[in-house]
Formats: sequence, C-alpha cells, structure tokens
Amino acid sequence: MRLEYKYLVDSRYLNDLRKDLLPFVNADSFSSSGDIPEYTVRSIYYDTNSLRFYHEKIDGIKIRKKVRIRAYNDLNNDSTVFLEIKRKNENYISKNRSQVKYHKIDELLSTGDIEGFILHEDDADRAMNDASMFLHQIYTHSLKPTVLVVYDREAFFSQFNSSLRITIDKNLRYTPFPSTSELYEDGAMINAMPSYLILEIKFYNGFPGWLQRILQKYQLSRSAVSKYTICLDHQKLLQAGRRKTTLPFINDSFSADALRFSRRTQNDV
Repeated sequence: MRLEYKYLVDSRYLNDLRKDLLPFVNADSFSSSGDIPEYTVRSIYYDTNSLRFYHEKIDGIKIRKKVRIRAYNDLNNDSTVFLEIKRKNENYISKNRSQVKYHKIDELLSTGDIEGFILHEDDADRAMNDASMFLHQIYTHSLKPTVLVVYDREAFFSQFNSSLRITIDKNLRYTPFPSTSELYEDGAMINAMPSYLILEIKFYNGFPGWLQRILQKYQLSRSAVSKYTICLDHQKLLQAGRRKTTLPFINDSFSADALRFSRRTQNDV
C-alpha cells in the first residue's frame, strides 16, 4: 500500500503552483496533449441508506472504504468503466479494481455475471476476484448511487522517481442521486468548491526536498479532504449536525463550516 496526502489550495495559486512543479515532473501519459495536460475523472459513489461510508469518514474511522464506479473523459463507443473499492488504513491506500464496458454496466449490476462482462488482460483471476468483491459490497449492504462526483485532473510523475505521483484536482462538481446513465453527463452539475483545488501526493517513501520546498512556499498543511463528503456537505445533506439519518437535499453554496471541517484533521486524509 502507498501513502496518500492531500492539501487544499486556493485556486488563485494554480498557475504558480503548476509552474513550480513542472521542472521536476512529467505529465501523465493519459493527459490531453494541449497547453494544460489534464483529463476528467467521473465517479458514482455508492453508500447505504444511512450513509455509512460518509459517516465513517466524518467520524474519523481509520480503516474504511469507498465503493464507486469510475470513468474518464467523454463517452465514446469503446468507453470502459472501473468497479472500484478504495480502501483506507490510516494514511495508506489500496484498491480493488475491475473493468467493464460502459454499455454493459447495468446488465452486470443486475445479473452479477462477472464472467460474461468483466474485462481482463494479464490477470483474469484478480479481475474476477475484484469484481466479486465490488458486487458483494453492493448486494450485501444494499448500496445505492449517492452522488456523481466529477473534476478535472492535472496528473504528474516525478522525473526522478516514477512512484511519486502528484495530481491537481480542480472544478469539483456533482450531481446528487445519479443513475449510471448520467455518468458522462455534465450539463446540470453543481459546482461544489469554486475557490479551491485539491493537491494530492501519492508515494511510498519520503518527500524529495524540491517538493517539500513547494509545500512550504504555499504554506500547505495536510487536510482531511474528501471529494465525496465535500459534495454531500455542499448540499447540506446532514444539515442538523452529524445525525445518523438521511435528510432532504437543500441547495446552498459551499459553506465556511464545510471548508473548516475538511481542513480540521491534519492526521488523516
């Protein structure tokens, strides 16, 4: 498992931050070839009726998970999506991940036919096992799609250590209670955090000196940033404190309280 640190950054610093990183990094090969190398990340997050995974994050549970369907960029005839379980143990992360054609996702979810629909190349056993674990979570806990979270990502790898990955996630937006047919839709999305971006650093060992200096320059401290909880908080889903109930959505702008909460825990991500 590798470590994952997150930092909340004022969007005004985006160009300067990128300029400071570029001498030390290479762009991710999946990024676009334009002036700004980026791609779009789309995730439908699943949760229980009582929002168990949300509350585990809010309550600071050290060992927890997220269950989601993830896709990238825009829809085309060959689009595939990923069934993911992202596991968190303290600051360490790991994933179970399997792949399926987008137009087959509803049929897979309704039938559970992983042998008929899961794609695999080198490691069929792993792909089948990861898909089984995903469906086990969906069926056992009666998980439902809670929110579609979309953002634009600039992704980089260190020139000196390819295991050091740095991403800048911006334009965070969402749709509550989506269907799988909405995974690639952008029209009616709500902007969750227009004034901030999220810097993520994934690594196995310590930070290099050049990266430490950049973090110090912008006075960045690790934050308990979760795109999933930020989008739910933006809608005031749990407006009456942190009660264990599901309350109706109420439109509201991203609140200072939600921002303070996302930055509150420096020992967790």
